[in-house]
Order: sequence, then structure tokens, then C-alpha cells
Amino acid sequence: MSKAVLLLLLLAFSSCSLKYDENPSGTDSSPELEFKDADYKKYEDNKLSTQIQAQTLEQYKDSSTYAKNARFKTWNSGGDLLTEGYCALLGINSDTKIYTLFNEIFIDSIEQNFKINAESLKWNSETKQMVSTKDGNVKLTRSDIEIQGSGFSASGASKSFEFTNPVTGTITTDDNESNGEDFSEE
Repeated sequence: MSKAVLLLLLLAFSSCSLKYDENPSGTDSSPELEFKDADYKKYEDNKLSTQIQAQTLEQYKDSSTYAKNARFKTWNSGGDLLTEGYCALLGINSDTKIYTLFNEIFIDSIEQNFKINAESLKWNSETKQMVSTKDGNVKLTRSDIEIQGSGFSASGASKSFEFTNPVTGTITTDDNESNGEDFSEE
């Protein structure tokens, strides 16, 4: 293979970005800033509120940021750990305060005592709403319940969740007659 062809192939592969969802015309498709092995920390009132560690972190002019192989944590104003987790790809729009998570998602909500495993989720930090795709499988676990299904949504404001499609799982109750119940909803 000639050196010119090899150089063109290297240039084509090295210009790939994590931003796959927009702008097919090519304008503004390159990140404004790119960091490797990033450790991003956000402070509010001189207290750590958010930390994102990522293999790659890219920031774009349109207020979007993308992180590859991201680990994240959030704290409340008192310094208590609220949430921690990871995902293979994290999209952040700082204008709309919408976070989109993809692939191998794990979220541990310490404050609300539940864990989520999923492949695709969207979190709106303004409305405190989390949703999956219509057919995206989500597994939710807490001390008394382990269920999975699709059509998941949750409200941080009302501290409630629902699945619009059938679910399967186990619910553990305090009833003396039954220590645990397996169920499948159709």
C-alpha cells in the first residue's frame, strides 16, 4: 500500500468523533475541544456537585458534550453522594440540560435506593424525568423489587416509575404468608 493511501486512511479514521446524531453536512462536526482520560468536575457554591471521568470527552460549539466510557457521580449541596454510574456513551446538552446515555448503562441512585441497568436512557435534569426508548429493555432493582421490561419512565419529582409494556420480575413483601413473589405481567 502506498504511503499516500495509508496517510489518507489514517486521516479519515483519526477525524472520527463521538457525535453521531447530527449535522451530516460536515459543518461543525469536529469537536471544539477534545480530552483523553478526562476528569471533569463541576462545583456549585464551592461544593463538588458533578464528576465525570471518561476515556474521551469532546465539547462542541453547539453546547453539546460527548463522553466515551463515562463514569459519573452527583452530590447534593450537603455533600452527600446522590447518584453514581457508568455508560459507554454519554451525551450532554448544557443548554437544555438533557443527558442521553447509551450502552452498558448502570445507575445507582443512592438517595432513592434503586439501581438501573439499560441500553438507552434520557434524563432531563430540569423536569427530573428519565425515559427509555419505547422498546428498550430496563432492569430496575431495589431492596424489595427486581423487575425488567420496556417503555420505562421515572420521575425524580414524584419518586415514581412505570413501564408501559409488560414486565417480569420479583417483588418481596413483608407479608408473613409469602416472602417473595415471581410475576410476569402480560
